[in-house]
Amino acid sequence: MDIATKLIELRKRKGLTQEGLAAKLYVTRQAVSRWERGEVVPGIDMMKLIANVLDEPIMHLLDLPEHYCESCGMLLTPADYGSDADGSKDEHYCKWCYEQGKYTYDTTMDAMIEDCAPRLAENTGMSRDEAVSLMGAVLPHLKRWSVVHANEMIHGKEARERYGDAAVDAANERQLGMSEAEWVEKETLERAIIEQLKAAMATRDAMGPEATKLAQMHAQWIRAQWGEGAYSPNAYVALAQSYLADERFVNYYDSRAGKGATAFLVAAIEAAMEERGID
Repeated sequence: MDIATKLIELRKRKGLTQEGLAAKLYVTRQAVSRWERGEVVPGIDMMKLIANVLDEPIMHLLDLPEHYCESCGMLLTPADYGSDADGSKDEHYCKWCYEQGKYTYDTTMDAMIEDCAPRLAENTGMSRDEAVSLMGAVLPHLKRWSVVHANEMIHGKEARERYGDAAVDAANERQLGMSEAEWVEKETLERAIIEQLKAAMATRDAMGPEATKLAQMHAQWIRAQWGEGAYSPNAYVALAQSYLADERFVNYYDSRAGKGATAFLVAAIEAAMEERGID
């Protein structure tokens, strides 16, 4: 599907007229009309704004090739494939980024963009600034740079041993499928949970109404992470109880809400489940 057709479909899905979309993008209706007729293709910065307004990942709007490296974003041919630990070809990465099941060099996403943007500009004819802007939009969605992939590389083995492949795979699929709006909502809820944890701790009552509200908010956040298909009350309580044995979780909550915050959160979740019930 070309960009013009995608724009028409997404605009109508949002219930917007050409004039309505134009107002949100601070352009004229005629500009939107030209995009939808395929006469003009929006620039990359405008494409970012369109993606935000229409609540659609920019990767779905860009007319990208089917196979590209999930580290640097370059177009892939079979001759360029990297390799897995067993030596077999890995069609998700180029050989310059990934060999023998490992990245060939340590870098940051910003450094990758600075390194690759000049070559992208040279090969495509776009300006260096346009190349930087394009890569800045694309790379955060690639496997190497996504939050899901980073968590899998760091905690994947431990999480799978503790919770099982099915639960981890379901949680990963859920996060990868989140729209930008859903992701922002989840992040906003996470910050609100810390504030509610502080308020509930001030009451010193893990069975009180503030603690119950905390447990309900935290359960909602976990469902957003896992997805309804992978979530169950028993698994949720077991997860919460495991926080106390993991210094990373203890540090996360205690450093943000005060010493003893993790223990209070777990007690609130247990109380809410036993006394009032949360689902």
